[in-house]
Amino acid sequence: MHIIAATQKGVYKTENEDRVLIGGSIIDNGAYVTDFKEGVIAIADGVGGNKAGAVASQFVVDQLRLSELISEQTLVAINDALIKKSESNSQWERMGTTLSGISFSQSKTVLFSIGNTRVYYLQGSKYLKQITTDDTTMQYLLSTGQLSAESVVSFDRKNEITACFGGGNSNLFKIKVRRTEPIHTPFIITSDGIHDYLSVDCMEELIQEFDFTKELCFQMIKLARRNGSVDDASIVAGFIN
Repeated sequence: MHIIAATQKGVYKTENEDRVLIGGSIIDNGAYVTDFKEGVIAIADGVGGNKAGAVASQFVVDQLRLSELISEQTLVAINDALIKKSESNSQWERMGTTLSGISFSQSKTVLFSIGNTRVYYLQGSKYLKQITTDDTTMQYLLSTGQLSAESVVSFDRKNEITACFGGGNSNLFKIKVRRTEPIHTPFIITSDGIHDYLSVDCMEELIQEFDFTKELCFQMIKLARRNGSVDDASIVAGFIN
């Protein structure tokens, strides 16, 4: 499997609160390209508005990097440890992070997500399908019919999440974990600094133009910025080579 990743801090931020995990490597700035056999590929996005988002995202990917088996029990233990860490320092109070990713091993493939980082699969060589479901107020209102698709553009609480690691409250931990068939299709993982500013059609067009390359990652971040993103922006693109 060939993996390309890129991450960039927000326009007005002094620190990137996103962390990209590729097996044993953690990326917090710039681009990364590698061939990959097994391990975890994920993006953690430190929760904006809370303290020490970068500490939270770094802690979670550090723990994932050390975990041989990814299961709901593993992730619960990481969340408990994060909450305990947040209680040890007043500057870390209620720190939290979102997380979405895929664990690859010879025996099984596991998809996991919490918050609003996303995993997409590329189907039929051209169509992106979102595989994860956002844990956000907007998604809840959409799924319950309280918000129409037409109202999404003007909805002013798009980034309001309803679940995360940490956050000072174990009730916020509503991780979704499921075993899947081995992945044979290309995929991308994005933080909201990208997908909140690029439509699926736009991402598909960029993939058709730049294929799964480092330039694709740079162009997605560049266009998200042009469309108004000032948030940290991260993307992982992967395909079987």
